[in-house]
Amino acid sequence: MKTFKLVRLQIVENDALRSFDLYDGLIINKEDEKQTWILEAFLSDKELDYFNNIQQNRENLEVLAVISNERNDPAAFYAHVHEVRHIGNKISVLFTGHIRNQRNEYAEDLLNHLVSDSDLTGTDLLHEFRTQMKERPRLKKN
Repeated sequence: MKTFKLVRLQIVENDALRSFDLYDGLIINKEDEKQTWILEAFLSDKELDYFNNIQQNRENLEVLAVISNERNDPAAFYAHVHEVRHIGNKISVLFTGHIRNQRNEYAEDLLNHLVSDSDLTGTDLLHEFRTQMKERPRLKKN
């Protein structure tokens, strides 16, 4: 098994991203035959009802996790909430999931989107591309 620091957590909701104030977190690659990953996020307890609802409904989620360093690109996981535990004024949310098979298509899709759907050019286009590559907004498929 390999353990890493979880530095940012987002959940895909329809065509938007929901971000969370992460107090601390870790992510574990179990390196098993099923390629299972475990994510644990320590969040504000104001998120308790949200995650309890997801767990009770057994929803599968698309989770974006930035690992080790804020400058890293997010890794995408298909996961479910395994456990929610109240700890003081925070909650621990335990996810179990699998890394989404990601090729570098996102950069091409984003660039195509920016070129097709905006009037940006030159350094403005480059700046917007860099910004959105970091934020990774959901792109609508045509």
